[in-house]
Amino acid sequence: MNLNDAPKRIRWITVVFLVGTAVLLSILDATGNLDTAFGVLRDPFTAVLNLTSGGADTVAGALSGPRDLQSAREEIALLQSQVDNLERENQQLREIQGEYQLLLDLFNRARQTPEYTRQTASVIGRDTSPAIRSIIIDKGSDDGVRVGMPVESARGLVGRIFRTTGRSAQVALITDNASAVPARLVNSRAAGLLRGGELGGSLLMDWIDLKYQVEVGEVALTSGLGGEFPPGIVIGRVIEVDRSEAELSQRALVQPATDFDALEMVFVITNFQPLNVDVFTNPPGN
Repeated sequence: MNLNDAPKRIRWITVVFLVGTAVLLSILDATGNLDTAFGVLRDPFTAVLNLTSGGADTVAGALSGPRDLQSAREEIALLQSQVDNLERENQQLREIQGEYQLLLDLFNRARQTPEYTRQTASVIGRDTSPAIRSIIIDKGSDDGVRVGMPVESARGLVGRIFRTTGRSAQVALITDNASAVPARLVNSRAAGLLRGGELGGSLLMDWIDLKYQVEVGEVALTSGLGGEFPPGIVIGRVIEVDRSEAELSQRALVQPATDFDALEMVFVITNFQPLNVDVFTNPPGN
């Protein structure tokens, strides 16, 4: 290399460097990165630390991810357990509220007819025989329950006692095939026998004279005729009326007020003795 050419080479390198620097600064200024570049030049160590700390945070986040997921799962399981406990408590409260409402309804029913003495009983069984529609209650002859005594719920008539033991009794429901309850309709004043055994657990009053304007929705009560039931106990509500001009009569279908499938507690009217209990010499349905 010719030493005489060295100053010339230095000058050219300097010129190229200055031109390149000027071009680079122009580009950085045009793209808005000029301040960042000067920041790196002023404090290169801070820039390097920022870069490495960002990478470290990313790595730490990746490593802590599984632990956070496990913690979230545990928290979700805890919350689900608390929700399950609250649902069980709500169910218990609903049951308590239902029992309270039932007792309140029974109390109100007893207050409406204070002339009757009642024995409260719980339903402990149901007869599954298709020939007999009856329930078993936890009160019997030891509690003063006798054959023929009427049984009602908070909503209305249930049936009559037809068999007893010392600690329990069987109640023939008004929906049984052998049941026939003397009744009257409140609005039309039509009277007759409401018979059980209909499909869907409804009751039928037939051979009603056409002079009575029987309407859907009117209430049926016990009439007290025949001395089999006390008068004025709600039986149900008329859901269908069938008029026959040819036979000069009409028939009414009555839906019982009591839901027998959901029945849990009943009243036995103990100070009413029916005039005729011969019907109970044979089980209902025979």
